[in-house]
Amino acid sequence: MPRIRNWLAFVSSLATLSAAAENLHAAEIRIAGLKAYLFLEQAGKLSDDILGGPPLVNAPQGGAPGGDTATTVLLDLTFEGDKNASPKYAAATVDLTQTNYAGQRIATHKAFTGFQFGADGVEHKALFLDGATCMPLDIDIRAGKTHKTARLDFQCETVHAAK
Repeated sequence: MPRIRNWLAFVSSLATLSAAAENLHAAEIRIAGLKAYLFLEQAGKLSDDILGGPPLVNAPQGGAPGGDTATTVLLDLTFEGDKNASPKYAAATVDLTQTNYAGQRIATHKAFTGFQFGADGVEHKALFLDGATCMPLDIDIRAGKTHKTARLDFQCETVHAAK
C-alpha cells in the first residue's frame, strides 16, 4: 500500500511539474519592434520615428526635425506573446547607456512585467527620457529568447567661453 501511495504522489508531482513547465512556456514573449520619437517642444507633438535616421546635432537648440527644439525622447517598445494572455513570469529588460563629454557612462536599467496581451497578441511599453538629446543613446532590449540593440546618435556642439 505505501508503494501505491508513493507512486500516486510521484505521478501527481509529475503532473504538477508538467503544468508548471507549460506555464513557463506560455510566458514566452518576443520583441516585435522599437520606435523612437522626439517631443518637439515648439510644435507640441511627437516627431516621426527617428530610429535609423541621421545623427541629430544640437536638438535642444533647434537641431530637431523641422528646426524644432527637443530634449525628451519617447521609446515605444512592442512585444508579442500569446493572444489574450497575461503570462505570470514574462519579463523584458531595457538597458540605456549614454557617455558624457567627460567619458562617464550614464546607465539606466528598466524591467517590465505584468504583460497583458490582447486579441492580437501585442503589447506596447514606453520609456520617456528627459534631457537625453545631447549624448549618443545605446539601447539594449531583452525579452524571452530575443535581443535587440539600437543607437540614437545625438550630439551637441560644445560652446567654449571666449578668452
